[in-house]
Amino acid sequence: MKYTHMLMCFSMLFVSCTPKTFLLERPKLLSVYFDRKINHLEKSKNHNIDHQRELIKTQIEYGFGVVMEQADRLLDEDYETALDMYQKANQLFSDAKSSALLVLNQKHTKFEDWIRKDAKINFDKNDIADLYWLAAAYGGSISSSRGNPYELIHLPTVGRILRTCIAIDSSWNNGAAYSAMMSFTSSRSDLSEKMLRDSVDYYFEKAIILSDSLDASLFVTYSEAIHKTYQERDKFEEKLNFVINMDIKPNNKYELTNLISKNRAEWLLAKTDEYFIE
Repeated sequence: MKYTHMLMCFSMLFVSCTPKTFLLERPKLLSVYFDRKINHLEKSKNHNIDHQRELIKTQIEYGFGVVMEQADRLLDEDYETALDMYQKANQLFSDAKSSALLVLNQKHTKFEDWIRKDAKINFDKNDIADLYWLAAAYGGSISSSRGNPYELIHLPTVGRILRTCIAIDSSWNNGAAYSAMMSFTSSRSDLSEKMLRDSVDYYFEKAIILSDSLDASLFVTYSEAIHKTYQERDKFEEKLNFVINMDIKPNNKYELTNLISKNRAEWLLAKTDEYFIE
């Protein structure tokens, strides 16, 4: 399952005047920050639901935005280290998933039954964030497992949770659930090429509208999910160059996400010859 749709805004890091690009180019510094923050949250005696939510979000942000990104880039250069990092990310996602399930079980006593399709729950807008982060935790576990069948069996659960989020409020968080559905759909092996592309196009267009075309991660995700997969080199390069040339406005809600997306787009373009068969 692709994860660029999950690029999270680490706003808590940037309360000072430290340039964001400075920190993003130093993953070890980010890792130290997140390791300390997670350790602090885990040892805290405060275990209310908001505390649990903060821990869940921090674990997922760290797993996707730092650990998985590093592992992805190291895979061809240092395979063993990359595998260790995928394993670290998998543990972060597994812990987040357990906590997210606990949060939802506290709110809805039949949630475990709902996951197994043995119960119905009338969710509302107050549930969307918790459902979304649970889907993110499941998706991260699948991505970082490197094809582990035990994790892959949860793929339909990700789709079910995301569809529930969309049904409650499709515009939530500027179409975040639609963006996530792009990645979920691109990982489905049961769809024909036409069905897969039509579905990803549908979610892409919805997410573009709800984000006012300001979220660069959508274009990176599409490039990897569709153009790379179906060997469309020109379109792959076109979208990634579009991201690289995007004007990033300071203090915009997409600023950090777009900086991360630009960085990934540059890395992907540098590997173009490896991805496409001439």
